[in-house]
Order: sequence, then C-alpha cells, then structure tokens
Amino acid sequence: MTHGAAGDPAELVESCREEIIDEFESALRSTGNAVFSDRGAREQALRTAHHILDDVTATLRAGRIQVGELYRFQARELGNVRAAGGVHPKASLEAGSLFFRAALRHLTRRIAEAYESPADVIVLAIGGMEESLSQRVRESADSYHSFLLNQVQEKQEDERRRIARELHDHIGHGVSVAHQQLALSEVYRPVDAARAGAKIGLAQQAIRETMENLRQITSELHPQIPARSLEKSLLGFLETVEDDAVSVRLDVNGDESWAWPQVLDEAFLIIREAVRNALAHGRPKTVLVRVNIAPHELAASVQDNGRGFTPARARERGGVGLSSMRERAGLLGGRVLISSDPGNGCLVELVLPLQGRSGGGRDT
Repeated sequence: MTHGAAGDPAELVESCREEIIDEFESALRSTGNAVFSDRGAREQALRTAHHILDDVTATLRAGRIQVGELYRFQARELGNVRAAGGVHPKASLEAGSLFFRAALRHLTRRIAEAYESPADVIVLAIGGMEESLSQRVRESADSYHSFLLNQVQEKQEDERRRIARELHDHIGHGVSVAHQQLALSEVYRPVDAARAGAKIGLAQQAIRETMENLRQITSELHPQIPARSLEKSLLGFLETVEDDAVSVRLDVNGDESWAWPQVLDEAFLIIREAVRNALAHGRPKTVLVRVNIAPHELAASVQDNGRGFTPARARERGGVGLSSMRERAGLLGGRVLISSDPGNGCLVELVLPLQGRSGGGRDT
C-alpha cells in the first residue's frame, strides 16, 4: 500500500479525475445517451462532473459532507440548457448514474491504495458525491420544469394572439361588411331598389362567410383553406367595399404559382386589412393596391390619399389591425412597413420571401 496521498485529498481526487471524466464521457457515447448527442448538454455535463469531484475533495478535507455554494446556479443553468435542447429528465438521471459508477470505481480503488483502513474514507467520499449529485439533480429538475412552464405560457400567449388575429381579420371583417352593406341598402332603397337588393345579397354573403369562418376557428381548423387566386380574392373583396365616393384600383403582376397557396392566403388577409384601415380611418378619395409576384418575393402596397396619421401614435394605441398585419408577415419571414403623415395619406408595404415554388406549378 502507498500512503503518500493519504494526507492530501485533493491530490487523491486529482490522481483519478481525468480517468473518471474520460470514462464518464465514453459511457455517455456508448449508451447513446441524449446528453452526449446535444453538444451544449454534453459540455455542461462534463463541467458538472468536475464540480462534483470538487465537492468530494472539499468533503474529504473537511471530514464532513460539503457542497459548493454555487451548485444552485450551476444546476439551474444545466436544467435550462437540457430543457432548451429537448433532453428528457430520464436521460439526465441516466447520465448521473453513469458518472456515479465511473467515479465510484476509480475513487474507491485510489482510496484503498492510499489508506490502510479505507472504509470510513470511502463512505465519506461516497456520501459527499451522492449529496452533491442529488442536490444538483433536484435543482436542475426544478429549473427544467420551470423552463418548460415558461415555454407553455409563451405558447398560450402566442395562441391567444393568433385567436385575436383570426377573430379580428375574419369575424370582425365579416360583421363590418354585413353592417356596411345593410346600411347602404337603406340608402339606396328609396332611389334604386335593384341596387338596394344587391347590397342585401352582399350582406347575406358576408354573414354566411363569417359563420363558416367562425366554425373553422372554433374547430381549430387553422390555417384556413388557402385562397385559390389572390387576384380573384382581392377583386371579390373590393366588390364588397365598393363606394361611389372612393376609387379603389387593383394592379396584380407576376405568376401566382411562384408562391405557396398559404402565402397567398396570408397576403390577401394583410392587404385586405390595409384597405379596410384606409377606407375606415383615412377617408381617401383614391386607394391604389399593387401586387408584384416574382420567383423570390411577393411585394404588395396599399396607398391612399386620405387624412394620414402618425405611425408612432398608432403603435402606442396598440391597434389590433396593424399588429395583426405585422404578425402575419413575420410568421412568414416577411415584413410590413407603414409610412404616413397627417394630411398626406398612407402607404402600407408588404414584402414576403418566396421559396421552393419557382420551378413548379400550383398545387391542385
């Protein structure tokens, strides 16, 4: 037996530290543990192994179990990284067990070589290692669950925003159109019965579409069936908002087959909202809608010569319409830009990147 390391626990642990770490990493690899597969989780697991061995050193020096003061911070970070990487707690427990077995094998052998009566030292080393490991497991598990709960909360908030967009863009629009057409029918009834009847027909159509949209939303059928044609959908919408006092012109260029149907559907909703805002708030005499579709990009604009506004103030008011347009574009990797000044009308520009359709035709 040798006794040189008996008086120096640090030297004893250091004498086998690299062997323990190497065996631990090799065991993670050979068992296919998910901690090894995720680089961030693997590096953090190896750091944690070093921290536990430091606690074993401190325990042997003090003659009683010691756990470093930073273990909570280290364990919380570990839990967050593993949750973000999708590493299941079961894999973390298996990794802890692999480390414990590797460390136990090497530490007991070195202690037995260093001490004539090694039993008490082995028990102390194992106790310190178990306490350090178990406290870190508990703390990281709490952190893991907290991370996932925050993720769930964020998803719920995203879903609430989505529902708000759907209600505003589909249900709110349909009710608004129906109300407008009914009001116009009352205006035309004394002077043009045929035109009044046509307005009532448009109101009935808007109500039917609103009922269908409501059924889709409540049944979680999202996204909706994509628009068959962006140009035809826009023409149909502009017909419902026709007004003798406002000239609305539409100009569509390019091949719609370059864009996925879902992109066309979202583009329609954004453009429609921009036109609705112009008519409802801008009091313009002219609204020009342009859509240019290229293989790499769909670009659209809605320009009016109405009253205009200050965009910063509109953002402060937190209007659902403007945020809905931006959110829809953002979900597709695009953007919406709004330029306006009081008295100088408004320009809404939409840009959506297109990928994967330049070589083929439209889905059937």
